[in-house]
Amino acid sequence: MKKLIPGIVCSIVAVSSLLCAPTSALSLAPCPDDENKAECEARQEQLVKCWDKTTNLEECEKQLKTQVNQSQESSSIPATFVTELDDSEQSIGFWAGKSFLLAGNNLKSSTDVRNGLLLVAGNNLQLSGQSEYGFLFGNIIKFSGSTQRDLYIAGNGVTLTSDAKIGRDVFVASGELRIETDLPGDLSVTADRLVIDEGITINGNVNIDADTIVFGKDVTIGGKLVYNDSANVSGADQVAYGDVEIYHLQEVSAEAKLAAAFYSKFLSIAGLFLAMALILAVYSKLHAKIETEATPGRFGTNLAIGLGALIIVPVVAIFAMLTVVAAPLSIVALLVYGICVYLAQGFTGLWLGHIILEKLFKVKGNAFVEALLGIIILGLLALVPVIGVITGFVSLALGLGLIVNCVRPRKDDDRAAQKATKAKTSKAKAKAKTGKVVKK
Repeated sequence: MKKLIPGIVCSIVAVSSLLCAPTSALSLAPCPDDENKAECEARQEQLVKCWDKTTNLEECEKQLKTQVNQSQESSSIPATFVTELDDSEQSIGFWAGKSFLLAGNNLKSSTDVRNGLLLVAGNNLQLSGQSEYGFLFGNIIKFSGSTQRDLYIAGNGVTLTSDAKIGRDVFVASGELRIETDLPGDLSVTADRLVIDEGITINGNVNIDADTIVFGKDVTIGGKLVYNDSANVSGADQVAYGDVEIYHLQEVSAEAKLAAAFYSKFLSIAGLFLAMALILAVYSKLHAKIETEATPGRFGTNLAIGLGALIIVPVVAIFAMLTVVAAPLSIVALLVYGICVYLAQGFTGLWLGHIILEKLFKVKGNAFVEALLGIIILGLLALVPVIGVITGFVSLALGLGLIVNCVRPRKDDDRAAQKATKAKTSKAKAKAKTGKVVKK
């Protein structure tokens, strides 16, 4: 009996220590039946293992909290911008937050972008990953992936395979499009040839602008089927649809197209001239600065500066837009860039009119007349098929270079203007003296 007393006392002490253990947030109560149930059960299992080694429940909870904090501190925060290079496929990938941009020649990708945008550009695309939205641009595109929402595609030969799963609507512009999978939303297509395979179901509306449309057997369209009457359609009698609409595209004559082009060009010339007239009226020094730039040596410099501004400014602004701090500044920069692109041909027109009147014909011209003459010449050249593209690009780059050099203040320009003014004054005095001598 004496031998049993110590054991009984120890048992009582152990039971009392368990009953008197302090309660806490991590109790051993049944876990709630929700999405956090698995995490709760795992933590309770760790708590029980800790409790087996010690009788202090509060100490076990402290140890678990310390482990959780250490794991959170040790886990690295994923970078916002990450670049991935693949030498085997000669491709480059760029993560911008949760969105992924991929570019290359022959791309075979299964990258998952579950809550972001997937933007892919290349020659031959074979894609099987997941994304929220998909934007695909290429020559041959074979899409076997899935999107939570819409899919946008532009390519030559496009195929939505049977493995593809689209969350909502599909928008395609292509040479040939083949649909091999069911679609839950709308389908909007502009293509030379559209093929919808046998047994396909499209729950939404189908809007088609195509030369050739091929429907397989047992095709089901839940909404309205809309297509152009000039299309060569086969299998339409085997399609089940809610409603059908066949529209007519009226052809425009060549004379009407030419008249519309001249009218549009007249409006663009008038608008650009009014903008340049306002700038000349407000900025009186512009004509003098254009005069300093109208030299053979300055032509190449202005052209190079304009090409640099044309390429560098939007690239820098787009990258700045991806940051939080410089995003407002990048928006302002893009707006100013757009205005400068519009005014570039006006500056080039002023430059060209100045060269024609004062350099070529030696006529002292007015700044407004020079601007109008140059803008009209550039506008007429733009109507010529091949020459218009070349002159348009050159005038755009040259105009941007002129804007940069004419707007930014330069000491050399002020000195040159002063020298030109002094030279004109001295010539006028010399002529006046010569006239007096002749009279005597």
